[in-house]
Amino acid sequence: MFPARTLGELTENFDAERRPVKASDRRSGPYPYYGAQGVVDHVDGFLFDGEYVLVAEDGENLRSRKAPIALMAKGRFWVNNHAHIVRGNKNANSRFLFYAINSTDIAGYITGSTIPKLSQGSLNRITIPCPPVQVQNEIVSILGALDDKIELNRRMNETLEAMARAIFQDWFVAFGPIRAKMEARPPYLAPDLWALFPDALDGEGKPEGWQASPISSFASLGREAVSPMSAPDELFDHYSLPAFDAGQMAVRELGAGILSNKTLVSRHAVLLSKLNPEIPRVWLVDADAAIRSICSTEFLVLMPNIEADRAFLYCALTDPGFKQRLEAQVTGTSKSHQRVNPRSVLDAAVFTAPPVVMSAFHHQATPLLERILANRRESRTLAATRDLLLPRLMSGELRVKDAERAVEEAA
Repeated sequence: MFPARTLGELTENFDAERRPVKASDRRSGPYPYYGAQGVVDHVDGFLFDGEYVLVAEDGENLRSRKAPIALMAKGRFWVNNHAHIVRGNKNANSRFLFYAINSTDIAGYITGSTIPKLSQGSLNRITIPCPPVQVQNEIVSILGALDDKIELNRRMNETLEAMARAIFQDWFVAFGPIRAKMEARPPYLAPDLWALFPDALDGEGKPEGWQASPISSFASLGREAVSPMSAPDELFDHYSLPAFDAGQMAVRELGAGILSNKTLVSRHAVLLSKLNPEIPRVWLVDADAAIRSICSTEFLVLMPNIEADRAFLYCALTDPGFKQRLEAQVTGTSKSHQRVNPRSVLDAAVFTAPPVVMSAFHHQATPLLERILANRRESRTLAATRDLLLPRLMSGELRVKDAERAVEEAA
């Protein structure tokens, strides 16, 4: 067992440098704006530049621990006053602190009956196992290898999604092949694909033979309610807003721990957040047929009428032009609680093509999206391995060399 030390002995604290900014006063920019549970906005300035550990100061998650209470923030960023900001001193590796805090029971340090709170004084009193710095570095190297692969998968998925969306944008928004034909430019698609597109736009400015179709013409809205508390011993895959923000991986949990009613999620659904459309949350579901999937009622469950239309539905919902239209139709006066009317989503029109073109898009885009889902499944396995090793490494129960073999097998 490693000796225990307090976080006050192991950290430098920068809480005095935090500064909250009201949503109405923020100006959009490239720098993440962090709150208790992660990035809540992007702004045009930064307070910190480097690598730090952010620890939630308040919020229900301090007790439920449905998401990590600590996270690593790197580069330039802003922090409000809902997250403590610390880094390791000469006795501690900052990333080791991040892992240690997330594996430590902090229930005895939390105050507040209505809103849980972890004060700076309480944070400093939390005790964690503290091996020598060299051993800390070895533990960080092992767990970091898993997290680095998860991050690589995330970046790869961003590229894959951008490729699918670029095809959608070119074919169904910019009408690239049609305009190229009209301007006698050389083909840039394979001959069989090039031949599918008409040679001109009609009098309404859309490709000849195409039409503007409401989303309701190729997708329907799932409305079946589920009360997880009525099945307390059943495992559910829970698609929630925090889970989306934490990497788009549903949380598997017992019905007893899911307190409010949810919406049943079908296997081939696409989820669209009703809340604050300026923060786009469109989730390509990867449901396990053996387990019921449910989602927060803040999501709309959109189901393609035929499975082949799922890629088209997903790309239509993630198109920047669609997002702008939703933002113009929100209800609610508070910026933090604006919502989209489901009818507005179903009535929103997108250009659709004859079946042969829609089928070609399916064959182009679906493999990219399937690869995204495969990467997420791999990341879930890597995260499970990390979470299994974490407490055993922190306690000294598992030797570093033994953990290295487990990581090699998982990665």
